[in-house]
Amino acid sequence: MEIIRTSRLILSELTINDANFIFKLYNDRDFIRYIGDRGIASVQDAESFILQGPINSYNINNYGLCLISLLDKKPIGICGLLKRDKLDSPDIGFSILPNFRRQGYALEASRAILNDARERLQLTKILAITSSENIASIELLLKLGMVYKKMITIESDSKPVQLYSIQFN
Repeated sequence: MEIIRTSRLILSELTINDANFIFKLYNDRDFIRYIGDRGIASVQDAESFILQGPINSYNINNYGLCLISLLDKKPIGICGLLKRDKLDSPDIGFSILPNFRRQGYALEASRAILNDARERLQLTKILAITSSENIASIELLLKLGMVYKKMITIESDSKPVQLYSIQFN
């Protein structure tokens, strides 16, 4: 289901029909390096992830990760809100396939997600986390108006990450 349309993009809810794309994106070298290996070793793993992650989140939270497609319906990435047990507010996440990076798509999608969070969901605060090595994501978060808060550890066995925040009035 289409959620948001921008001048260049369509953001829609993920379905199991997107499993091939999720398998490709989540196994991208940079995705694994900066976000982590999510253990999606097959299209079946991707289907399970979509059902247990985004689709479950849509039903419980009324938000989740969205598929980013060009207007011709070509999928290029994901962007959306996640609810993590260790964070007191939803956090924004995004990832774009290598051929579509550095063209403003992640920024455009992220702005649309933040606007949706403020307008439709009536949220007042959105967080973001990123590794300190992920310069592109840090630059994008700053362009969104997010402010660095502190280093935190999300998982006990993972490296600390930078926490960013934005408040809506």
